[in-house]
Amino acid sequence: MLIDIVVAIIIVAIAAALGLTVHPVLWVIAIAAVLWLVGRRGISGRNRSRL
Repeated sequence: MLIDIVVAIIIVAIAAALGLTVHPVLWVIAIAAVLWLVGRRGISGRNRSRL
């Protein structure tokens, strides 16, 4: 789970460094990183509850 958080932060940091205002498409990358993180946490949480 910690790796998921780190990867999401790195993706958002890269998008911010490239300039979200200059390249609005990078907002999609940032949003995708957040959704991916939330999705991964949700999946891992469900898997733990089943075990």
